Amino acid sequence: MAASAIYTNPEAKSWTYTYETDISLAQAFHSRLPGYKATPLVPLDDFAQELGVKAVFVKDESSRLGLPAFKILGASWGTFRAIAQQNGLPLDASLEEASKAAQEAGTTLFAATEGNHGRAVARMAKILGVQARIFMSRFSDQETVHKIESEGAQVTIIPGNYDNAVATAFAESRKASGGLLIQDNAFDGYEQIPAWIVEGYSTLLFEVEQQLEEHGLQATMIVTPIGVGSLGHAVVAYCKSGGRHIEVLTVEPETAACLHHNLKAAEWSTIETSATIMNGMNCGTVSPISWPVLYKGVDRSITVSDLECHHSVQHLQAHNVNAGPCGAATLAAVKKAAPIDMPTQGLTDNAVIVLLITEGTRSYPSPATVLFANH
Repeated sequence: MAASAIYTNPEAKSWTYTYETDISLAQAFHSRLPGYKATPLVPLDDFAQELGVKAVFVKDESSRLGLPAFKILGASWGTFRAIAQQNGLPLDASLEEASKAAQEAGTTLFAATEGNHGRAVARMAKILGVQARIFMSRFSDQETVHKIESEGAQVTIIPGNYDNAVATAFAESRKASGGLLIQDNAFDGYEQIPAWIVEGYSTLLFEVEQQLEEHGLQATMIVTPIGVGSLGHAVVAYCKSGGRHIEVLTVEPETAACLHHNLKAAEWSTIETSATIMNGMNCGTVSPISWPVLYKGVDRSITVSDLECHHSVQHLQAHNVNAGPCGAATLAAVKKAAPIDMPTQGLTDNAVIVLLITEGTRSYPSPATVLFANH
């Protein structure tokens, strides 16, 4: 596959999404978490001028509830909903009530991760006073392992890839009395908790809407990174609901472009991936509950190389935005799309573009060359 081409779906512009549940419940829950506040929406005025658009903002998730990524929004709501269901608690129950119920039930949280999701699940276990067991692929770096362990979780590295880690986490959760798998991608027989995690990410998007209103603006395009697709699912749901028709541009590593490959083939399938500095996006399978929404609602999809992403990390750091590679990928996507055909890519002089910066600064090997992958 020629990973660098832009995939375009003209029909996504008019497609609409209807929420099945009241997502204001997730917003209310997050507001009860200790230390909750909206993350910053930072203007990139010079980049907007360079592109010739009205405004560019970055939604800076480098510090969300004390963690360096947005993942805690989904992990916390998914965990709370699972515990509430397991113990018959109402959805307005307090954290203290959820903690007591989880401890009495002997709950252990399980998850597979490339980094930030696992740490978020481990943090939620710590808040609730229960155990967490996290499974990681052979691509995992030691610094990330230590950070998850610092939350009190037990980390196991398996010889396979991310998808193998998910299968292992699921199998182990089934063996444990009181085991709960808190995973952000679905598979056959496991759909409810991933759907709740997607709901949890909606809080980020409603924050964006409120913050733009303070500037008298509305988003015309939101750019989101894609791993298993749960955040992308939440972005599409928001952008295509409530009378909104906001364009969605997705970005993936060239070496792990599962959604891009699936969109171009018009078919859901698993691909082989290889290492990338965008570790959290090194996923070979789009979550099956997210695929139908992404297939209908993504306007454009693009891939970026590690080197292009690295340059965007440097660009953002020069503007005091401490982005890691998974977050900086959104800037790399717009930089790559713009020269190809700006009006066609939604980059008109009235455009208000929001880049989701999904993780904070972290160490990674500096790429020396642009890598191309054919899947």
